Parts: sequence; C-alpha cells; structure tokens
Amino acid sequence: MGGLIERRADVLGPLYSCFPGLVESDRAADGIDGASDEYVLLDYPEPNVAARIENALVDGRVRISDADTDLEFEARVYVSSLSVGFVVVELPECPDDLDLDIDKKGHGAGLRALEAPYRKVLGRHIRLWCQRMEIALLHLPFVEERSNVEGLLPSGKMLWMHRILIDPGDNIPSSLRTGVHYELGRASCSVGYLFTSLIGGDSETLREVISGLILASQNWLIIDDATRLTAGRLMRIELDGPYNQTEIDRQYDEILDLTDRAAFRSVVFSESVRYVSNSQLRVKDAVDEAWGISEEGRTLTDRMASLREIFNLRRERVANKRDEFRNKIIMALTSLTVFQCVFIWYDFYTGETVKSGESPRPEIALMTLAFTVGGFTLVPFVPRILDAIGGAVRRLFATAGPPDGSGPSSPGSPGTGAPRVPAQRLRLGRRQRQS
Repeated sequence: MGGLIERRADVLGPLYSCFPGLVESDRAADGIDGASDEYVLLDYPEPNVAARIENALVDGRVRISDADTDLEFEARVYVSSLSVGFVVVELPECPDDLDLDIDKKGHGAGLRALEAPYRKVLGRHIRLWCQRMEIALLHLPFVEERSNVEGLLPSGKMLWMHRILIDPGDNIPSSLRTGVHYELGRASCSVGYLFTSLIGGDSETLREVISGLILASQNWLIIDDATRLTAGRLMRIELDGPYNQTEIDRQYDEILDLTDRAAFRSVVFSESVRYVSNSQLRVKDAVDEAWGISEEGRTLTDRMASLREIFNLRRERVANKRDEFRNKIIMALTSLTVFQCVFIWYDFYTGETVKSGESPRPEIALMTLAFTVGGFTLVPFVPRILDAIGGAVRRLFATAGPPDGSGPSSPGSPGTGAPRVPAQRLRLGRRQRQS
C-alpha cells in the first residue's frame, strides 16, 4: 500500500488502463508545482492539493453496457490507495409502495428484484476490473498482493450495497427511522445500516453525501480487517500447538506486521479526513455513529495491545520451560560428574594398581577430600568474605594519616582532603601576611 502512495505516478498509468472509457472527474490540480504567487494552498478542501498522503487513485465515470440484461447506465468509479473501490450508480425510481425493509426476514423482495440485474452486471464488471488491476499492478516491485487470510472479507468482489433514497416520502425503512439524523444546510439527512435518506438536497449535496459515505466505508473496512485478524489470532491461541520458540516468534512477527499495516492505514485515512469539506466530514461522523465505527476503533487499539501482551507472555513461558529443561540437564550432568569423582577418589584410596605405592595414597585421598569439602563449604561465602576484607582495607586507609604525618584527613572527604591545621596557626599566618 505504501508503494501505491509513494510511487503514485508509476501506478496511475496501469491503473487507468483497467477502466476503458473512463472520464476523470473534475478535481483540483494535483500538487502546487508551478502555482502563481496568488495561489492559496488550502483554499480548496481536497486531499490531492496539500495532503502529504493522497488517498484517491481513480475517480471518474465510465459507461457500462450489458447485452444479457439490456442495461446501459453510467457509473462513478472510485479506487483509493487503501485498496478499496467504490461504484456509484443511479437506479430507477422506486414505487411508493415498495417494501424497503430488506434487513428483516421475509421483507424487501421487491427492492431486491429491482436491484438484481444491476447487481449482476456490476458484480461481473467489478470482477473484471479487479482481474485487470491484478495483471497491471502486481508485477510492479512496490505493489503487494492482499493476503488471503481466513476470516477476512474476500477481495475482488462486491461486498455490499448502500442505498441513498432521494426524497423518499413516508416510505422509508425502519433502519432509517432509528438511524442518525443530521442536517446539511437546507437538506435533511438520515443514515442507517443499509440506507441513507436525503430530503430537500440538490445534486451538489448528493455528491457530498456520497463522498462522506466513501470516507466512512473506508474507515469501516480498515477497522473490520484489523478486527477480523485480531479475533482470528485470539481464537487460534488455544488451538495451535505445540508451542516452541520458532513458532512463537513467527506468530509475533505476524502480529507486528498486522499492527504496522493497521497503523499505516489509519494514518492514510486520517490524512484524507483532514482535507475534506465540512459537509463530507458531517456525513462521515454521522455514519461512524450509525455503524458503530468510532466505538470499535477505540477498542481496537487496546485489543491489539492485549494480543501482543499475550504473545509476549507465551514467549516468556516457552523461554522459562526451555530454561527449566536446561537446568535439569545441567543438574543431571553435575550429579553424574560428582558420582564419577567419588568413584575415582574411592578407587584411588583403595586400589593397588597405581605407581605411587601404598604409603602416600591415604594421605593424598584425605587431603583431596578435605579440600573438596572445604571448597564446597566456603565458596558460597567467598563474595561476603571478600567484601568484608575490602571494607576493612578501605576503613584502614581512611583512618590512616597522610605521608607527611600531619594527622588524619578531614571528615568531609576521607583520605583525599587537606590535613587539619590548628586554628591558632591559621590566625598566626593571617597576622604575618597582614604585617
């Protein structure tokens, strides 16, 4: 994803070739190179003007024709550097009595039937566009393929449809009645899980609503990816095994990579949000509240930190088990060495097939035994004895006088200060200097 941002100029050419007939939307000019003196950098609220990270890669309109369904319509195509794409199409007007409660079981059959041919055509074109982008971009060294981790939303497919109802009247789904209501100038809006209603708005207001929904949907996908990966890791913690240091390190590297990607995506999205209009930001905040994005985003960081802490504890446990096993081996080898020493000593004490003869063997054996037992007895106390000897030597040098015999050192700096001089001698010295 970083390559899509840093090497933007190298990506746009192959990316635009994936959408034949694309007409780019009217946007502010990229960058500020060659701008005149009266040019105001932040006068136009678009990330491509002054943002450090440009999110939008493709934003234009393409004509779609399908012979099987006899459909021909114009669609807006938006592809972001977060590897997320959006297609905006206009459906025919819905009848006033059409059941819109598709989030309820057994309802919304009429609306689904109205959308069915569009879903079929769009799904086919989205798959084709994704295949073209895969061929055009994956050979670039700075573009990586999205990992197909179990539990993540599939790539290269249509994920969901969000409907914007324009002046719907009284026929609105129940999710909008309990959704989040907000105002955009003179227009009244309401956003729910699958629907957004716009009452009294013009085409520019509709465009602001669509842009706000695109922003919020990207944020939802960022958090959803990280949440699914984190949940998958947590579920496999007790199922995977046996745990060894290599496996723990591999899983911990995956957690760090997940944290890095989630943080970078959050930075890209935050940079895009900073340079949008007030209307788009208002729509985005309303969608965050309606979809529960803000609350999930607040807990995601703590959840990922907990996951890293769990893997740290597992790494410590594996290391502790390894140290315990190593200590057992050391203890076994030490015990074997001690027994061998005892056997050798006994053989030396009682054996007769040695060159030293019979007379010195008992004395040598007893002296060896005494030194060995004494060594094992005194070794634990050697540091304490050395500290006591060192302290006594330091006290001896501190209380001893300097070489000229003028007396002990001053208490403020023992052993290094100037010798004490009687007060009478100091006064006498001052009088002599005055005279």
